[in-house]
Amino acid sequence: MAKQMHSGSESQPSQVEQENTNNNAASQQQEGWRLEFPYLWDEDEVVTRRDTLRFLLGTAGALFVATGALAIVGNLPQGPNVKAVPIAHVGELGADEWKVFNFPDQYAQGILINLPGKGLVAYSDVCTHLSCAVIYEGHGRLHCPCHEGLFDATTGDVVAGPPTRPLPLISLAIHHGTIYAVKETPR
Repeated sequence: MAKQMHSGSESQPSQVEQENTNNNAASQQQEGWRLEFPYLWDEDEVVTRRDTLRFLLGTAGALFVATGALAIVGNLPQGPNVKAVPIAHVGELGADEWKVFNFPDQYAQGILINLPGKGLVAYSDVCTHLSCAVIYEGHGRLHCPCHEGLFDATTGDVVAGPPTRPLPLISLAIHHGTIYAVKETPR
């Protein structure tokens, strides 16, 4: 088939040619995005229910472990008076013996006592009355010589004298044969 041209007028594209041109433009636009974002359909994998379940269980397990770790970290002692300071070795103190140690720094002291039948206890050695140093006098008693205050060595509670508050408790931890003072708890 030969096209006939009208000599006197410009040629108008036929409707079929316009549709073909529009289709070609649309397919070129479609191919344009495919070139910009290539996706190899032959390598597409079908995600099965089993794969989805593995993913969900793995994610739930990871969240469980992370929550447990955060709970442990949240329960560790915190604050300005928290630090692990080595104060003695296991077996260093015999029954009814005591030792003064620096805690939490060189400006404050604590007293470590090995009580018969109870084991190791530690308190701040600063009397709660007027901040004198208390000493262990044996028989389960701490004595403040400034104003004759007495404290129970097993609990740190006031037994007699002017003090009205118990001694602050110092938490202890034992790791590889070393005794650490960890935290002072005012009471």
